[in-house]
Amino acid sequence: MRAAAPRNVFSYCAAFSLLACLLLNVFSARIRPSPWPLRQSLSAQSAVETAALLSLGMRRLAADMGLVRLLIYYGSPETAHEESGTHGHEHEAFEAEHPERSWGGGSYGELGLRALRIMDLDPSMSYVALYASGALAFNLNRPMEALHVLRYALARDPRNIQYQAYVAAIGFHRHGDPAGVIHILEPVLDTPECPAMVKHMVAYLYVKTGQSQKAARLYKHILETSKDAGYRRMARAALARLNAAPAKNLRRRP
Repeated sequence: MRAAAPRNVFSYCAAFSLLACLLLNVFSARIRPSPWPLRQSLSAQSAVETAALLSLGMRRLAADMGLVRLLIYYGSPETAHEESGTHGHEHEAFEAEHPERSWGGGSYGELGLRALRIMDLDPSMSYVALYASGALAFNLNRPMEALHVLRYALARDPRNIQYQAYVAAIGFHRHGDPAGVIHILEPVLDTPECPAMVKHMVAYLYVKTGQSQKAARLYKHILETSKDAGYRRMARAALARLNAAPAKNLRRRP
């Protein structure tokens, strides 16, 4: 009987923390407008696990696990893609006119919500806000959701220059101004928190605006530093296209 006592205490703490999290979510939804419906929630397993970690004072570990799950979620095909026989989120070439068709498409409706949950656990985890907002704005063509994530992040860290830069870049992107996007995002490309997807997008915009040398340098940087095999593969292919372009131009000359 004595051995069961600690287990019961742990169960009660986990249940209490889960209830507290649910009440906090309801209260937060009342005081701030959100593009995500209140009924949308994460899996029960994830919620219970997070509540258990919070009850033990492991907030940072809960945030780290949330980030891992977010990366797996966005890096995996959605059910609709699996049923259709395609591979879904395959990081294909970026299309500035139709960004929602790039990177395998999909909707990934929980992406922003997951990012907000992680920021609630650890507001200092800036990579989460940058990754989610970049994916929403530039890959999934949902800039308003991206701006909501950034506003949520700025409320917790109003002096964060990277958040401010992303807000401005999304504004230029919505108005079809690639030069403006480049100008805003160039200063943050060398920061450790800058996601590879944003670097790849800027490299593409370099090519589109005729800055091939800058594009080649950035693609080479992605190839040498990115831990994502998909982005390394895209960078390698882009470098091959850039290297082949001068040869094609020479053959076309009379």
